[in-house]
Amino acid sequence: MSTRRLLARTLAALSSALAPLAAQAIQIDYRVEMGIEHNDNVNLSDSDPTAATILEPTLAFGIRQEGSTIQAGAEGIVQYRDYISGDFGSEFRTQLAAHMNWTAIPERLNLTIEDYNTVQPIDVLAANTPNNQQQTNVFAIGPTLNFRLGPTVRGQAELRYANSQASETDEFNSQRISAALRAIKDLSASNTLSANLTSERIDFDSSDVGPNYDRSSLFGRYTRKWAKFDMTLDAGYSWLHYSHGDVDDRSSPLIRGDLAWKVTETSALKLDFSRQYSDAASSMVLGSDIGNTIPTSITTGDATVTSDAYLEQRVGFGYTYTGVRTTFSAAPYYRKLNYANVGQLDQSGRGGTLAFAYRLQPLMTFGISANGEKLSYASIDRSDTTWSVDFSLNRQWTRNWSWRVQYTRYQRESTAPGLDSDQNIIYFGVAYTR
Repeated sequence: MSTRRLLARTLAALSSALAPLAAQAIQIDYRVEMGIEHNDNVNLSDSDPTAATILEPTLAFGIRQEGSTIQAGAEGIVQYRDYISGDFGSEFRTQLAAHMNWTAIPERLNLTIEDYNTVQPIDVLAANTPNNQQQTNVFAIGPTLNFRLGPTVRGQAELRYANSQASETDEFNSQRISAALRAIKDLSASNTLSANLTSERIDFDSSDVGPNYDRSSLFGRYTRKWAKFDMTLDAGYSWLHYSHGDVDDRSSPLIRGDLAWKVTETSALKLDFSRQYSDAASSMVLGSDIGNTIPTSITTGDATVTSDAYLEQRVGFGYTYTGVRTTFSAAPYYRKLNYANVGQLDQSGRGGTLAFAYRLQPLMTFGISANGEKLSYASIDRSDTTWSVDFSLNRQWTRNWSWRVQYTRYQRESTAPGLDSDQNIIYFGVAYTR
């Protein structure tokens, strides 16, 4: 599927999802930005770098609706990159996360529509160059039925259809049907215990990839909300069942947790951990907590674009501080992925992100952000270490108008021959924000 077709499909899905909002109050924020970028190594070559100057008109938006009938959120960016110098063709890039819930029958029946469009690598082992990027899209729709099993026990049944498509990688293209059945016990106003049974069928669009498989889970969930502490814990078991007899079925314990602690009025801690079966399409579905901000940039993901399942083991820690003039965040993590059928891409990585911002003047802010990761592939005896640092200065000169200047330093060191590279990017942009 071409990038234009993917973009058209995404915009059509978003229009359909948000059509019922026309008659209701809706918050729409947007930013129109014209920027110019100079990149001294667009092709990320260690021996023959190609420099380019790129003109980047950008439209970014955030949409939020919280009503009794419609609850919706969307945030996205559409960017055109015009390489006015260099050897690369001009291109459109899009990024979208959209979620809508329609309460058809209050406290009984809801309809959920979701669409997620991202930029991902074609070959995760190659450098992140314009020729190694593609658009991916995940669309999902389905009803949720709520019912009572007793005075303090609620039931919930979900049915979803999902479609995943990539502009270049056929292995990602699939159709999915999933169902979930839940029994939820209200222990108190802020304390619940539930039993959950989920099942998903994944069918690949092409008979040349696969095999098709079912993913099922049975688990219990405990949630608790205190004044300054929230906790969600899942524990159970998961199974993978393949339609081809020559592929072994798999099973594993399922463990997930999210712990959030508001330490003070200005600082918070978060811990998340998981051991679960997942896949690239599932990891791209962000959930409904979107639409509160306008995105600032399009980020190329790091997913292995395939519908093959993997066993994910992850632990992450987060700290945030929000002061009068200063903000700071840190988020280290460790992850390990074991694929069911593409074992050569089994990987383990450790890394993290740091961000610091300081308001120099009431309308001027200086920021530094950094992220890095060491990723190892055991089956192919390879290790990649990447890191980048951004320095930015933002100036708001009127209520709606602002400018931004940013410098980015990127570096990659790999044990694979010829993949070491470094890159310097300078960006300047003027934006109108509403």
